[in-house]
Amino acid sequence: MQVNTTQAAQATAQTSNRNNLGTKDIFLKILIAQMQNQDPLKPQDAAQQATQLAQFNMVEQQISTNSLLGDIKSGIQGQSQSMAAASSLIGHQAAAQSDTFTFDGVTPQQFSIDAAQTASTATVDVVNSAGYVVKTLYTGSLAAGTNNISWNGATNSGATATPGNYSLKVTASDINGQPVASTAQITGLVKAIHLTPNGVFADVGNTPVSMANIAKIY
Repeated sequence: MQVNTTQAAQATAQTSNRNNLGTKDIFLKILIAQMQNQDPLKPQDAAQQATQLAQFNMVEQQISTNSLLGDIKSGIQGQSQSMAAASSLIGHQAAAQSDTFTFDGVTPQQFSIDAAQTASTATVDVVNSAGYVVKTLYTGSLAAGTNNISWNGATNSGATATPGNYSLKVTASDINGQPVASTAQITGLVKAIHLTPNGVFADVGNTPVSMANIAKIY
């Protein structure tokens, strides 16, 4: 019979908590008993009492420290496993759910637009970080499902866009003029994996995206 690892971990944590609580309770009970049974004419030495209180505080701090170290260790193990799994994606083509991307000034960018239904009219624009349209990539209809689009970095004026962060704006509507839901994805080679304060990220092309947003591996 296999034992559920989550239940086993919870049971171990509960046992540890009970042991910690018991340790602190025993120490405190002994200290209280000493105070209750001391000779009123010869009270316990204040220095000795202060020492015992300091010892109790040290015990409590040690228990808290051990608990914190356990949490850190569990977190590191989880991150290591995530990094190991993510590292296997390096060198593969990936599609990531993101309407923002990083342009290096040279490398063409590949996109896919997933339309919930056929859009009779659609416009796909590249917008810079200041909110200005630098390039209208596409105007026309969009088929239901995946539509592939690329950008070579050229602007509407014919110049090359400067390196930086950009976003893809998709406006689509059906034959009745009703909006058609669409999702933008960036596609590219997974070049590197990073561990950040926000989790594990992959560089899809030049754009770092959360592993949670990786939609497909080719």
